[in-house]
Amino acid sequence: MLRSSTSMMSAAVRKSAYRLPNRGLSYSVIGGPSTVRTAKNVLLNRNAAGGIDRILQRFKIGGERLKLSRMIMLALAAMALEKQRQQALQANCEALKQERSLLDYEKNEMSYLQRLGRSLRALCRIGVLTCLFIPAGVLMPVAYATQNVAPRISDVTWEYILYGIEVAGPTFIKLSQWASTRSDLFPAEFCLRFARLQDATRGHTWSATETTLIEQLGPDWDQKLEIDNKDPIGSGCIAQVYQGKMRAATGMKKAGEEVAIKIVHPHIREKVELDFYILNKLTRFLESLPRFNFEYLAMSDSVEQFRQIMVPQLDLRCEAKNLEKFRIHFAENNRVEFPEPFDHLTSSNILVEGFCRGSRIMSYATPGAKQQDREDLAHLGVKTVMEMLFMYDFVHGDLHPGNIMVFRNKENELSMNLLDCGICVEMGESDHKNLINILGAFIKRDGLLAGKLMVDTAKHKNATDDDVRLFCEGIQKICSDDLDNNFLEKVGDYLADICDLACRHKVKLESKFINASLAVEIIEGLACKLHPEMEVQKVALPLVLKAEVMHGIRKAKDLSWGEWFTNLTGGAKQD
Repeated sequence: MLRSSTSMMSAAVRKSAYRLPNRGLSYSVIGGPSTVRTAKNVLLNRNAAGGIDRILQRFKIGGERLKLSRMIMLALAAMALEKQRQQALQANCEALKQERSLLDYEKNEMSYLQRLGRSLRALCRIGVLTCLFIPAGVLMPVAYATQNVAPRISDVTWEYILYGIEVAGPTFIKLSQWASTRSDLFPAEFCLRFARLQDATRGHTWSATETTLIEQLGPDWDQKLEIDNKDPIGSGCIAQVYQGKMRAATGMKKAGEEVAIKIVHPHIREKVELDFYILNKLTRFLESLPRFNFEYLAMSDSVEQFRQIMVPQLDLRCEAKNLEKFRIHFAENNRVEFPEPFDHLTSSNILVEGFCRGSRIMSYATPGAKQQDREDLAHLGVKTVMEMLFMYDFVHGDLHPGNIMVFRNKENELSMNLLDCGICVEMGESDHKNLINILGAFIKRDGLLAGKLMVDTAKHKNATDDDVRLFCEGIQKICSDDLDNNFLEKVGDYLADICDLACRHKVKLESKFINASLAVEIIEGLACKLHPEMEVQKVALPLVLKAEVMHGIRKAKDLSWGEWFTNLTGGAKQD
């Protein structure tokens, strides 16, 4: 009986086996029909809940995939940035190697034949320069004597002088570009004639350009860039510029985007090497002359620093690096812009950058320009250079009018696009702090402090205590006698008097102070043409004070807790 009951229960259990349509899975339920129905409902509810879970699970998987794809994109971007950084580092290393090669040109660690060859090339260069400028020396007095009778002779003389400077090379052109902005120091006709050198020097032929394009970008360069007009839109002392377009889209750059293509002049490096070698020998000879005290003008140091500034300009990858740095510094300023360099198309002899439209800044210096526009541009230009000098310690060293384009931004404000950033002045934190302190003392008319700082920061000190005292008193007298002006408004006058004091009292001036003053003098000359009544001090003084605070904060951050405590207790004792 017990056995038959057991077999009946087994049969019931077998009949109660219920197969749910859930991907072929079988579920066995022990019990009667009601139990089976209950189990069925439970399983159906669970199946519905499982569907929701599966949907949520799919969303979760999708989210994880999205996160994963984003992480992959970020990783790829990081790899691309790292590759770009390595390429930039390699380019900088190659630029440094090139700079060292120019440095080695001035060293005496050469064989006899190498030194002989260097001397012969220098003599040939001096001979060429002499032959170029002797006719100018003959024509100038004749033109001056016959200017009212035969003005044509004067025109021929000016044209020949410009021709000689262009043929002489980049060193002479740079000096002439600077002189053409100084209408307060040179005659109006001189500035007008030499203004042509700012963006219209003699260039090279298209065949030389095409040779450079093939060497740097390959035979298929015309598949990357499109240059319709083979005539350059501008030519400087280092390179000339063409207007073009992107032939194909690459990276973030789309096809058809307008670009400016800068090509270095052929054989420019040889001229620069010889010019600096000759200038170095000439300045050292002048400094060795007795009684004149030329050594305290730091002429050879200034030539050396000018060489360090100009040599990197021969490698256009350095200019691309400078552009990127300026774009970072002025990223929040919507009135000052710099062209965007295209790194993947840039090499030592080619720079491809975004094309900038606008008008030359000197078009606003004409009598027909609005006075408000002239004042606005003068203020903007001075403020921009002062920010470079005082806040960023990275100054555009070639801001002649040909490198400043004016346009209106989205807010219809007059804005500037600064070009040709190959020459930049960077001093380092210590020298920058010293410069700010010296200029700040001049602006505050504290001549004694300015003189003391100039003596303390000099690397070579041959002056006696009496010389130092007289030098500082002379600087104070300069500041006191000229109460109507300010250092940053009359840099040229101040600098001439300071150099005279330095020679008389054997105080050797730092070349960085002289070069920074000359950089301010260039923008001062441009602002003078736009707005002669502008007060530079009102723009500069707040930035000087801000820079002083900035260096004070940096110094405070470098102090340890012990030094903080010592300063505080020392200050308390002194009080």
